[in-house]
Amino acid sequence: MSENKESYVTRQTENIKSWNAEIHKFQDQADRTIGKKVDKYKKHIEELKTMRAGLEEKVAEIHKSAEAGWEELKTGADKSFKALDKSFKAAKAYFN
Repeated sequence: MSENKESYVTRQTENIKSWNAEIHKFQDQADRTIGKKVDKYKKHIEELKTMRAGLEEKVAEIHKSAEAGWEELKTGADKSFKALDKSFKAAKAYFN
């Protein structure tokens, strides 16, 4: 069975909340870091924030969309989700 719009929005909103917490952890780590890694940490954090903001916009568009048209928007949001998830996995490896 296909996921309905509200379930999808709720799931992605929870993912965004989780990523916000991760970004906060990364930011704390960057704030405690000195030396050359600081700039790289900050760059990763800004990239994650930008990607997260893009996904937030897509989820908001889906939430506002008509029930009949949200599936088209979901495709773009799913691509953004996968890219952001991949970036978070890479960032976790970098920050650990």
